[in-house]
Amino acid sequence: MESSFPSLEVLSIREALCLEEWTTVNGREHFPLLSSLTIESCPKLVKLPMIQSLKQLYIRGTNVTLLTPLIMNATVLTSLQISDFNELPDGLLQNQKQLDTLSVLSCSLKSSSDLLDNLSCLKYLNIQGCSIESLPAGLQNLSSLKSLDLDCDSLVSLPVNGLQGLCSLSSLYILSGNSLASLSEGLQYLTSLQDLFINGCPRLTSLPRSIQHLSSLRYLRIWNCRGLISLPDEIQHLTLLSLLDINGCSNLMSLPQGVRNLNALETLRIRGCPHLKRRCKKVRGEDWPNIAHIPSIDIFNQDW
Repeated sequence: MESSFPSLEVLSIREALCLEEWTTVNGREHFPLLSSLTIESCPKLVKLPMIQSLKQLYIRGTNVTLLTPLIMNATVLTSLQISDFNELPDGLLQNQKQLDTLSVLSCSLKSSSDLLDNLSCLKYLNIQGCSIESLPAGLQNLSSLKSLDLDCDSLVSLPVNGLQGLCSLSSLYILSGNSLASLSEGLQYLTSLQDLFINGCPRLTSLPRSIQHLSSLRYLRIWNCRGLISLPDEIQHLTLLSLLDINGCSNLMSLPQGVRNLNALETLRIRGCPHLKRRCKKVRGEDWPNIAHIPSIDIFNQDW
């Protein structure tokens, strides 16, 4: 059987505003080696030929009826980005046994209870701008997940059981959490976590005591959490911590005394924290005895 474009591996279709169908001609197989496909801003497109060779798919601003047949037939996908859908069909990813990287951007996940089911190989998950109040169902079953980025303004809570099964997670980014008032005690289960970044959570007043169980943590960054008042003294148990970076936490009153026990801490960075600036002044500051052992201290562009 003849093939159309037998050597084509990468294809992008953008802003084809009137395109409705892409069909085969005389039984020809289309693009047998196509591994990467981008479809963007094609609102009328509802039909595509079956493309089973796809490994990377980026799809944005198209008709939702296109999603199910396209993704269900692409059974060797390793990377998928879905953007700007008001709803996602049930069972959309049930055939994705090899999916490694998943990004879901500006989609409604309220009715997508099974989106993360059966993704046993998933390592990188990015959920951004989605209307969710809690962690998506099935997250706790992603035992291979290494990196989780959550950037959702409506996120209210991180349930304990939502983090419990993430035994391989090494990187957790929580961004733009304007509705997030507390972090979960489920942090205690993230024993492989090395990098924790919290940015833009103004309602957050403290970190949970369970942070002490992050025995592998090396990098802790807390930015733009103006409601943050204190850090738990349990931070002293983060024996591998090498970087503590605090930026834009204007109401953080002091550093816990336990910081003095962080012998692996190599760098302390403080920006936009007036109370800490005063308390961490060299020799004279009240917190200075707790941080004097740190090789690199950077406070408001002052290097010690």
